[in-house]
Amino acid sequence: MRSLALGLALLPSLALAGVFPKDSMVKMLDAKDFRKTMKANETSMVAFVAPWCGHCQRMAPEYSKAALGLHPLIPFYAVDCDADQNKRLCAEQGVQGFPTVKMFPRGAQHKPIPFEGERTASTFYYFVTRRVPPSFTKLPNLDDVLPWVERTVSKTRTLLLTKEKKVPLLWKVLANKYDGKLEFGTHRDKNGKTSESLGLEAGEKKDSKVLVYSEGSTAPFRYEGLNKYESLVKFFDSVVDGTADITVANAQAKAEEYDPTGEELEIERKKEAQRMALLHGGYADLVDFEQAILDGAGASFHDSNGFGSQPPLKKKSTTATEEDKPAAAAEGNVPDAEESKVGKDQTEL
Repeated sequence: MRSLALGLALLPSLALAGVFPKDSMVKMLDAKDFRKTMKANETSMVAFVAPWCGHCQRMAPEYSKAALGLHPLIPFYAVDCDADQNKRLCAEQGVQGFPTVKMFPRGAQHKPIPFEGERTASTFYYFVTRRVPPSFTKLPNLDDVLPWVERTVSKTRTLLLTKEKKVPLLWKVLANKYDGKLEFGTHRDKNGKTSESLGLEAGEKKDSKVLVYSEGSTAPFRYEGLNKYESLVKFFDSVVDGTADITVANAQAKAEEYDPTGEELEIERKKEAQRMALLHGGYADLVDFEQAILDGAGASFHDSNGFGSQPPLKKKSTTATEEDKPAAAAEGNVPDAEESKVGKDQTEL
């Protein structure tokens, strides 16, 4: 039996002394790590901080909550601008006050977007999840599927059949990661009619299917592995690599089993509880989401409780104080509240 490891329990301490919590999912980068990270086609958040910065210390728990809730889909990083080896990088990034937080939509390929909202976990969450570049094609109707398949026949394509109204965050992240390497499509198959037209079962209420069309073919085969980030990345890497037999890769994906340890289950439960809290913003203080997960209510919590949008955030002006600025820095960032009307964004298919 093969186990799909979450990898969380094996991660080393990533905390910057005096800033991030010991068990934070925020990964520290030096200048070399930063440039290597930016070569990847990934959406990420980067906080430029200093260990003596009071605002950084107050932000760290909220930034860490967002990092936990979005792991492993969207990585959260931090750079210590007080370290000599990072000062040039921080100057290149225009850091004039601490903390300076930026979203990088697709590594170095897209211009970074400064974060200027309230430094809360929910605000970080909504800010980054709404700005993942749309690298997929939406196919609203059944009649749109075949033309898309034929139009892109010179490429390897993958199509998500989902019953959800919104495109899952996981699919957005994967499409962005493999942009230019695989062609991604998504189709809402609400009643399962498209599945049946392709010779597949209609499926249950929230069943999703991932289909793959090999280059030059208009006949799909169904991905049979786990609909989780790590499993899909492993499979798509095999497809992109071109050296592996896709049929064999699919068989290997099918044989992969999710067999977590007790420690991994505990971490996964905390991740899911944090996601629920982030999605519900201000409700986090009213509902014990971790207890809801323990009580088995996680799968249907949104449907039965009706919480789907982040409550409006109040505007807050928190200009950095003198202690939070480098000696030659200009005025720090003045955060402006992030307006949000976003509902649930799934992290699994």
